[in-house]
Amino acid sequence: MTPATQRRSPGANQKSRFTPPLFDGAFGRADGRADGGFTRHGAKSTPAQRTIAVAAMACVAAALVACDGGADPAADMPAPPATVAFSGVVADGPLKDVKACYDLNDNGVCDTGEPTATTDTDGKYSFDVLATDAGKHAVLAMVPATAIDKDTGLPVGVAFTLKAPATGSAGTQAVFVSPLSTAVADISQDGGKTVAQASDEVKLALNLSVSPLADFTASNGNADAALAARAVGAVLITSTQLATAAGVPAAQITALTKAATTQQLATVAEALAAGSGGSVASRVAAAVTAVSTQMNLSAGTVLAVAAQIVKPAGTADAPGQFVSLRRFAYTDANNYSYTVYTGDSSALDAAGTYSANEVRATQSGGVDQTFNRNQAYWTGSDWVVCPLQWKVITGVKTATATAPQSSTYCAASRSESRPVNEDIAGKTLREMVTQIRGFPLADSVGAHTNLDGLPVNWGPDPALLPAAAVFPAGAKLTNRSLHVDIGGTDRLELASKPSVRWTDGVFRQATTLEQFSGMAGNLVDAAAAPGNANTVFVFDLPLASQPDATLESVKRYRAAFDVAALKIRFYQCDLRKSDQAALNCATAGDGTLAISTQGSARLMRVATGYPAVLASSLGQQRFWAEYAGTVIRGVRDLERTRHEQRLNTVAWNALRTALNMPAPADATAPTGPGPFFTLRNFSYTDANNYSWRGFDGDSSVLDGQGYFVANERRKTLSAGVVLPFVRDAMYWTGTAWYACPSDGVGVNLVNSKAPFDNLYCQGYADERTSSTSLTLAGRKMVDVVNDIRSYGSRDFGASYGGWGPAPSTNPQLASTLFPAGAAMEYRGQQRKATPLAVGTLATYKVRVAPAFNTTAAFDTWPYASTLDEFITKYPGDLFGASLTGNVAFFVHGYDLPAAPSAAYTTRVDIRVAFDATGNKARFYQNNHATSTNFTTNYVKLLDTTYTIDTVGGVRLMHFAAMPAGFEADYGFQRLFAERDGGVWYAWKDSVPSTTGWSIRLNGSAFDALRAALGMQ
Repeated sequence: MTPATQRRSPGANQKSRFTPPLFDGAFGRADGRADGGFTRHGAKSTPAQRTIAVAAMACVAAALVACDGGADPAADMPAPPATVAFSGVVADGPLKDVKACYDLNDNGVCDTGEPTATTDTDGKYSFDVLATDAGKHAVLAMVPATAIDKDTGLPVGVAFTLKAPATGSAGTQAVFVSPLSTAVADISQDGGKTVAQASDEVKLALNLSVSPLADFTASNGNADAALAARAVGAVLITSTQLATAAGVPAAQITALTKAATTQQLATVAEALAAGSGGSVASRVAAAVTAVSTQMNLSAGTVLAVAAQIVKPAGTADAPGQFVSLRRFAYTDANNYSYTVYTGDSSALDAAGTYSANEVRATQSGGVDQTFNRNQAYWTGSDWVVCPLQWKVITGVKTATATAPQSSTYCAASRSESRPVNEDIAGKTLREMVTQIRGFPLADSVGAHTNLDGLPVNWGPDPALLPAAAVFPAGAKLTNRSLHVDIGGTDRLELASKPSVRWTDGVFRQATTLEQFSGMAGNLVDAAAAPGNANTVFVFDLPLASQPDATLESVKRYRAAFDVAALKIRFYQCDLRKSDQAALNCATAGDGTLAISTQGSARLMRVATGYPAVLASSLGQQRFWAEYAGTVIRGVRDLERTRHEQRLNTVAWNALRTALNMPAPADATAPTGPGPFFTLRNFSYTDANNYSWRGFDGDSSVLDGQGYFVANERRKTLSAGVVLPFVRDAMYWTGTAWYACPSDGVGVNLVNSKAPFDNLYCQGYADERTSSTSLTLAGRKMVDVVNDIRSYGSRDFGASYGGWGPAPSTNPQLASTLFPAGAAMEYRGQQRKATPLAVGTLATYKVRVAPAFNTTAAFDTWPYASTLDEFITKYPGDLFGASLTGNVAFFVHGYDLPAAPSAAYTTRVDIRVAFDATGNKARFYQNNHATSTNFTTNYVKLLDTTYTIDTVGGVRLMHFAAMPAGFEADYGFQRLFAERDGGVWYAWKDSVPSTTGWSIRLNGSAFDALRAALGMQ
């Protein structure tokens, strides 16, 4: 048996033949270690060693035959090394004449001696691998420029390598090799991730329904995966061709193409989705263009981009306190903005990670501009309001040689980065700012960048810096290729609540997604002219220039809705500067909607038809969410790779000192429980006529069950005179009647822990279902008041339409800002129980007519002494009498928006009459005559019965039923009570099935608002 017959030829389909073991003449191991006389060749031998061993074994076997007088040595030989068959397909489209191999030494090249095969017309290959090696190494596909793509019938045009990661499985197996499997292998290898983790990342980034390792060329292959693979393959080929033509070194080409095919998968997915309905070729071309744009790849830039990507990591600062300058834009000492991250990288938690604060500063015209975030992020299980500054970034794990740095922003946005540190000590400030401004890779768009994200406006004009000033020892510049919003990040813009036209024609904030159908543009009525009045804002897309001086330099995108049909139409409009009116709105495409629930929010997303230019230019997609009692604009931040440049503490201090800029104040930890004030209700006419209601206390002072006391504070000023508040009822606690104190001291007990229930006046039990806080610092008071007044939800029946001061009569609100510390809360509460209540004010005491036909003034009538007298004196028409206010007792009244006729006023009463026989009760509705204001036009609403029970010494009359809609409209059941020798109005408030929503200002916000209004 010769070596040639013992070793399988590349591309052959037969199994490996028996290969005798190698041993030495003393029946010991060839490496000198005894093992019974035989040496197997396992996974750890090299391909070259295996080839030599095969030949050596043949010679030794021949010698044994001769020495043993013709005996067959095979009978004493061990079994040959077991092999398993590997087969599969190499595809972009299926690729012919590709060298496929099993990369035994993991060097990314098909070496001599490694199992190898050449693909056929269908891209198929097969070879055998030692069983001990199976599943441990990648399958490579070295694609020559002459390889034929079956889908196009053309050569690929440039050489490149594809791969599939090690399967981790033993036994015969099929391994599919494609641009998608290559992305999985690269992300796994470079990111220190398992193949499963990398596979999930690719699947999510490309919005695939199947594994990126699955064979999409099979008869049941996934078309979306095939399209994505062709697009990623085109990106690989195009970037390789571009780099090769520009003379980029081979090692840099590998790094460049790897970045293009692993860091830009979401960009590919967006481009493919945007071109839905187009040809495969056009969609693939769009994906290539989108990636090239994101990476700033062109013939003129590719050398610089590739060189930047392969820069070595350099030496990082030692762990400890740090300041890292993230963004910086500077015009002069009165006009600049920056963002810095601060923290202590040596303060590690149990997971070996640290946190960072985010500090922002902006000067405009010499005035500090307060930053407000007001964003709630979806963490995967809950919506969490992002901190303003303190520990905005968490879970920071420092990069290693095998894994990138990882962190989470605002508890939700996952990112990975590769920091490249450059020692800039001794370099001039001018030189480094010029270098930073010339950086070839794009950051997220901001004040320091142009519209493409290139940092051409970073920092000051170099000419503003001292010519001889240099950075001191320890100064560093860090470049970061940052892969952000991995998998996409959902967030709610809490201060952005679109107003829509309600069915009554009034514009208010929507409380349900369905109300968006009131903004239908010309989607339903083709004759309608789309504009501000019938469409909803989506996004502004900046323009490089605007020749019309009357228009803003943006294209405003708006949308119209038919929520019932799940349809949306987009428009592209001009925006007039003078009044922000949307003009010349042209249809930008139709789409479909999808509504789902995500945590405590109900979301409406664009399922299909989202404008591609918005997604690709902004890296975001708009959605809308029912949340906190209103509808809030939301944003899905799409997965992106951006490139940041940061100065470390030493470098930043040198730069800002040269510019005479003050050091930023670092973030401080949020305050814990303690003294508080919160404003619950507020009405205001002028500085002499207003009323407010709030609560104060100390949330750090808890009882044994974890409850703290909230005292109720009220103030009413009428014509400049303070009107004392007097409680109008006593409440049944279940064991006694409680006279809730008028001064409000101790009236509310609040649980400091979930479910954050509270007990008001020992009878009203509520449970907090939602609490969302917004910072108001730096916001104009007029904007906040208008925001509150347009809130569509109600505070247990109370509307916000007249909340606080009217902006039109208080112009000072337009120029007054809320101070630091001012905040507003949206609180949702579910009522769990309400008490029986009996009126205690004299106005709640029941009078009876001295005679059925009396004309005496009502306030001269005697009071009823018992329920029995009350029942007798109000028989209504149950005994055939004529109905008047003398015989039917007033229950509740309300005013109509307009009088039903000239004969009647707007006032409507609901009244009741009794028949003690059978405990009968009859409810009526009546009008008031315009001429006399007497009751008239009685209409029977309901016949029912009543019962009288004694509760804690009080006789209470209950009705078996109230008129239809009474409780829903007015929120209570009417009762009557006999106590202390008289009859009184009584009631039991209903327990609503829906959440009550209240807007509350904290003490800082209310103090500032009171001062602006001149309140005492």
